[in-house]
Amino acid sequence: MVSEQVTATARDYETFVAKLSEKDRRNVRRHVAACESEPTADHAALWTRLACTLGALGDRRVSTTGTRAVQFFAADGAYQMQLFALEDLGGGTLAVYAPDALAAGVSAGVIHGPVRSVGDSAYYQVGGAPGVTIEVERLHSSRGSDAPDYYRHLLGWNRLAVKMTLRTSAGTDEVEACESLCRLGARTATAGRAPAPVPLA
Repeated sequence: MVSEQVTATARDYETFVAKLSEKDRRNVRRHVAACESEPTADHAALWTRLACTLGALGDRRVSTTGTRAVQFFAADGAYQMQLFALEDLGGGTLAVYAPDALAAGVSAGVIHGPVRSVGDSAYYQVGGAPGVTIEVERLHSSRGSDAPDYYRHLLGWNRLAVKMTLRTSAGTDEVEACESLCRLGARTATAGRAPAPVPLA
């Protein structure tokens, strides 16, 4: 059964999609419908929670890349800054791309570590939840030109980003840690760092 806390922001789903263009709204609804056709409610519940959370943290447009990924932007003068991306990786996993706030997260006690590494990923213990970890990969600006468009604008212009990978069955502690790191990342990104020059829509 999906936790009440994990599904808490699902009630804001209609508010979220109401702000989308017709094309983006159609892509989002198709994706959620596919998630809801699965044997458990975990996938749809987590995806809608994260989409609503990231949408609330940004104050500009939300744009989809087919039904696979969603970009979230904030205004910055005559431009807009990409703050996040949400990607459905398939196989029961989602990825959240956000400004790098790992140091701030450790200082705030949101996460501790890293406690171990596997390949390019580091695992941080979630603060206050022994045994619970969150998988994080640091994304380097040197790879920005080769990055998919849906998160490429998070890199470059002195910006650093991370990819947080969550199982669709992730528990509340892991999800809340991801959201906290996104809030810290948004605060860092909008505190004076130069945005990638993407004209306002």
